[in-house]
Amino acid sequence: MEFLWKCHDLDKGKKCPKNFKHVGRGCFSCKKFYDEKMTYRPETDLDGKSLKRFMDDLLEYRGWLDSMRGKNVRFGGTVASVFPHLKMAIDNGQGRVYMDGFYISFDSGYFDNNLFDDKIYLRVNGRFLCRTEATPGDDLEFDAIFTEDRGRIILRNPKKIEMTKNGGKECINISRAQVARATGKIIVGSIEKCEDCSYCSLIDIEDRSRKEISHYRRFYCLRGISDSDNCPARIEEIIRAEKRKIRF
Repeated sequence: MEFLWKCHDLDKGKKCPKNFKHVGRGCFSCKKFYDEKMTYRPETDLDGKSLKRFMDDLLEYRGWLDSMRGKNVRFGGTVASVFPHLKMAIDNGQGRVYMDGFYISFDSGYFDNNLFDDKIYLRVNGRFLCRTEATPGDDLEFDAIFTEDRGRIILRNPKKIEMTKNGGKECINISRAQVARATGKIIVGSIEKCEDCSYCSLIDIEDRSRKEISHYRRFYCLRGISDSDNCPARIEEIIRAEKRKIRF
């Protein structure tokens, strides 16, 4: 359940007397302000047997998560991507983006000798990145603290690090990340074409423009391309692929 802030004038396309473009905290005293209660109810297309199997698997996974939280674990995997950990604070309709370290992501990996076939993130600082120069394709093994944040498994405070360099790709650095932070944009539309792009990142958002503070994530383009359907980076890759096809 949530409450959506609304304005009778903005709903009709009229101009706000205070020149506000969006409804925010500064609108509470206005007679044109109202809120709309939204109630959501989950639905499923699964039959009874499939739903029971899913719930059993979910309970087992939650039990495993509870047993792992806060533990010091040994993890090994191949680096899938390296990107800045970006956060956005929204207040009165204005968003401010700042950087809080980096994430190294793995598409899968091993806790001790047990395969975990899903995304895992390692939270690191700039010094770690400068020291290791970790890039996609490199193999990493380390001890870290196991944490979980709204569905994401995040490993923190890596120690006893063993690394095999296999990537050879350009490593993102602090100065490039700061430029991306300043020029990047939230991606609108479908993100399916962006998921494997090295310029696609996640941004954690804290929205204070509503009565209750909300937290959510969005996909963020480090090149500043908000329109996923007309991305020049993808067009460049298509052109390069076509050129490779016609070589003799």
